[in-house]
Amino acid sequence: MKLKTFLTITLSVIAGIFVYLFSENYFEKKFEPNDFSVYENQTSEVNVSDTGVTKLSAYSDGYNIYTNCPYGYEIVLLDTLSLNEDIVSVKSRFESDNIVVDVLYDDFTDTLDSVNTYNSYGNKGIRENTEFKITGEYDEIYNGINVHTTFYERKSNGLNDKNYYVTAAFERSEVEIVTVFIKSSEAIDVNHIMPVFRFTDKSGEMKPNKVFRPVKKSLDTLTQQFYDKYFINESLSFGIFEPRFPEHVENMKALEEMLDYNFPVALLYNRFELPYKREHMNNAKKYNKVIEYTLYTMDKVDGIQKDITLDILGGKYDDYLNDLAEGFREYNFPVLFRLNNEMNGSWVTYSAFHIGKDTDLYIDCWRYIYNKFKEHGVNNLIFVWNPNEISFPGYAYNHYLNYYPGDEYVDIVGLTAYNTGNYYEGETWRSFGEAYDHFYYEYEKQFEHPFMITEFSCAEAGGDKAAWFDDMFDKIAGYDRIKLAVLWNGQDFDMTKTEKTISRNYRIDLDERVIKSIREGLKKYKDQ
Repeated sequence: MKLKTFLTITLSVIAGIFVYLFSENYFEKKFEPNDFSVYENQTSEVNVSDTGVTKLSAYSDGYNIYTNCPYGYEIVLLDTLSLNEDIVSVKSRFESDNIVVDVLYDDFTDTLDSVNTYNSYGNKGIRENTEFKITGEYDEIYNGINVHTTFYERKSNGLNDKNYYVTAAFERSEVEIVTVFIKSSEAIDVNHIMPVFRFTDKSGEMKPNKVFRPVKKSLDTLTQQFYDKYFINESLSFGIFEPRFPEHVENMKALEEMLDYNFPVALLYNRFELPYKREHMNNAKKYNKVIEYTLYTMDKVDGIQKDITLDILGGKYDDYLNDLAEGFREYNFPVLFRLNNEMNGSWVTYSAFHIGKDTDLYIDCWRYIYNKFKEHGVNNLIFVWNPNEISFPGYAYNHYLNYYPGDEYVDIVGLTAYNTGNYYEGETWRSFGEAYDHFYYEYEKQFEHPFMITEFSCAEAGGDKAAWFDDMFDKIAGYDRIKLAVLWNGQDFDMTKTEKTISRNYRIDLDERVIKSIREGLKKYKDQ
């Protein structure tokens, strides 16, 4: 990473090592392998356990050394940076008031990715976002290691905003990489923050992540009663997305009569370009439906829909949020508030893939909105955090745990997976268990929150839809942490066609066999 040359005063002259950085900038000189030897004599003083854990210990004046045995690397960092290993399987974080360093490990074995795709595709979102500017990007050799380095920045949002970035991707093999991600409130001197990185032999198994637990809230009486009834119990209930509800109630009434089931929850979507839907919400309340209010940080600017995360953090949408908070407070009825779901998928504009690879911006935005509501005394919102089942791109920086806002800010963990069918090339028909097993059991170990399936359904292309629902109602009973599951009664369309063409038909109210399957399945849970 065009690291500066070190001037070394030997141990025989004085006790300790002082590293002087004297080149004018990173681009003047390649790092010479011999420069690394200045630290070799000191590493023998570090006692690293061979039990498969990580270790942080003193290294030299002003620096610590961090050793990660399972992922096989050592890194020297400023001793003013505090270590956070809450999600150590994904990253090790070091932070101070004005600097954050994340060290992330990727292994692309048995995937379609490689170091080459990681380095090329990984920066695509930054290049396409006009709010970010790449100021330097290059490949080099650092102590015999191939490194791809990117410097980039964005406009500051205010005091202590960490708007300067560096990523250095150290290549261990064609399919294995360790990335050092640095962000700072001022221009970054990499050598001062991180003078040494090197690979070591791997040993042991990675220790577990922190288990996340919800914090008890002071909800209003109705909301607490709703939460207790539907989330602190042994039963399972179902909700619904009906496209015309709650603006119009006729279809909802017909659907409930058809399925012989009273859905307690209905799903509604909104964006910042649209106001709080007061009339719609009042209709839902009148019909005794709790709304799963899904809000996206998106607005139409100069005729183009864009993400507004940075603008929200800059205070530009405070008026909108103040009005929304007052709307919720006056509503005086429970709301399941789902903000920016599927954030770990590149198909949404608020994913870190598009916003500087910086998942903290998602968290900061979540907390900003949460605290804005809190300032207004809103106590009828239940916050639902909802990643996608699979992170795409499947890089460590985009792992779903990087987006977790914190225990105080999350009441329910949402799950989403569809059986999309096989209309599109690359998609396959899969059972309900095949869709949910692979991440339900992981979430069960990682979170102590109640779970809900925020939206799900089965398409038609590729299999027997009625049989799929028969199997779903049997299988879901084994997922005892899931307390609520919201059926999605809608359709996706093939936008590549000139004529209106349904690609994924998720409707549950058209086929008599499907209707019968769902009606019979709901009977099992109707009188719990």
